[in-house]
Amino acid sequence: MNGNPLPAALALGLVLAIPSIVLAQGKVLITSPAAGATLDAMDENKLVYDVDPGPRGDHVHVYVDNKEVGILRRLKGSYTLETLSPGKRNLCVKVVNKAHVPIGIEQCVQVVVK
Repeated sequence: MNGNPLPAALALGLVLAIPSIVLAQGKVLITSPAAGATLDAMDENKLVYDVDPGPRGDHVHVYVDNKEVGILRRLKGSYTLETLSPGKRNLCVKVVNKAHVPIGIEQCVQVVVK
């Protein structure tokens, strides 16, 4: 060791800063339906979500099979899905910026509709 405390202090500062940077990026959590769930095509199905948009996000969009079906202005709540046709469906909640462009923070679940 050369006795210079600066490199060690700098390294410690970087280690302590990383968790706050990671947390500030945002997240999407779909709590219902669960991945792999079977939904009834005749039921009113709800997508329940909780979002932290991070510093670059503004609001969230809902997608079914890569087609935008809704704009959500609340960061936590539920969205009633329109009638879903039978088959495998991919449901996504994506954080978007003010220009409605996805910023990469998202979660998707695949379900089966019968």
